[in-house]
Amino acid sequence: MRQLSLIRHAETHWNLEGRVQGHSDVPLSARGRRQAEALRGRFQGAEIVVYSSPLVRALQTAELAFPGRAIVRDARLKEVHFGHFEGRTLAERLASPHWTAWSQNAFAERAPGGESYGELRARAVAWLQSLPEVPHIVAVTHSGTIQMLLSYVLGVEHPRWRKRFHLRHTGVTCLVFRDGEFLIERVNDFGHLQSAELEGAPVALEAADAFGESEAQSVCREP
Repeated sequence: MRQLSLIRHAETHWNLEGRVQGHSDVPLSARGRRQAEALRGRFQGAEIVVYSSPLVRALQTAELAFPGRAIVRDARLKEVHFGHFEGRTLAERLASPHWTAWSQNAFAERAPGGESYGELRARAVAWLQSLPEVPHIVAVTHSGTIQMLLSYVLGVEHPRWRKRFHLRHTGVTCLVFRDGEFLIERVNDFGHLQSAELEGAPVALEAADAFGESEAQSVCREP
C-alpha cells in the first residue's frame, strides 16, 4: 500500500507576528528549528522519498527533519501567492477593502498581484498525480497546500478559503493509496511535539479558523 505523509513547515517569526507569508521567503524561528528536529524520530529507518516546497521555511524544515537525505524540490508545493497582501498583519489586511473583496471568493479570484486558491489546488493536484509509484512519499509543504489537497481527496469542488482543518507547525497528515484512490488516514498528527513550548500557538493566517486536532501518535501506516 502506497503512503503519503504531508507535513506543514515549522514556525517562523512571521507566524508569531500574524503576517501573511505566501511566496515570501521567511526562515524558521529558533523554536521552528527545534520543531523540525523533533520530526527526526518519526521516520527513522523508514524507506521514504522526500519532497519539499522550495520556500526556505519548508526546505529548512525538510533539511532538519531528514538530515543526509536527498530532497526533491518542487515549486508546485508552494503556499498560495498572496500577492500585495504578503507581509501584512491581520490589522493591516482588515483595513484594506481589497482584502475584504478578495476574501469573498478567494478560491476563484486571484489575490491582487498573486493567485487564487483554485490555482493553488490545480498545481498541488498536478503534483499529486505525477508522483512515482514508491511505497512512501513524505512532502514538506504549507497549510494552504495541504488544505487544498485534502479538499480534492474529499471531493469538495469549491472549498471555502477559510481553513477547516487545524494544522499545527510540523503536523503530519497521512494518506494511503488503495483501490485506485487516496484515503485520508489522519490529519494534523503532532505527537512528536512533546512539550507545550514546542507546540507553540496556532497563530497567523495559515493556522486560523481551524479545528479538529488529532491525538494520533505514530507515523502513517496501514490500518
